[in-house]
Amino acid sequence: MSGYYIRIHKSSYEDVPENNRITIDELPFQPLILERLAALGVIDIQESTIPIDQVDRVAKILRLRQFLRVNLSGAAVICELLDRLEEQDDEIKRLKRQRE
Repeated sequence: MSGYYIRIHKSSYEDVPENNRITIDELPFQPLILERLAALGVIDIQESTIPIDQVDRVAKILRLRQFLRVNLSGAAVICELLDRLEEQDDEIKRLKRQRE
């Protein structure tokens, strides 16, 4: 029996600009992919920059795309669902702590 495993990576950028945005030229992603993600509403590109907090999301989507062999839209949906599950898990933990 084979299975799929998702490895979650965290990254940080040392030199975060004041506006918390980074130019797409500084990122290790193809600009066309970033434009497609922006067209899907997954990221927000303004003046060739994206918010720092969306960089990890892009990387996660591209890993999902590669490892699960889904298209970009599918990877974006999976990423959104994973985020929702994480939020629900956090909410459950918070409610359990309140109950104690």
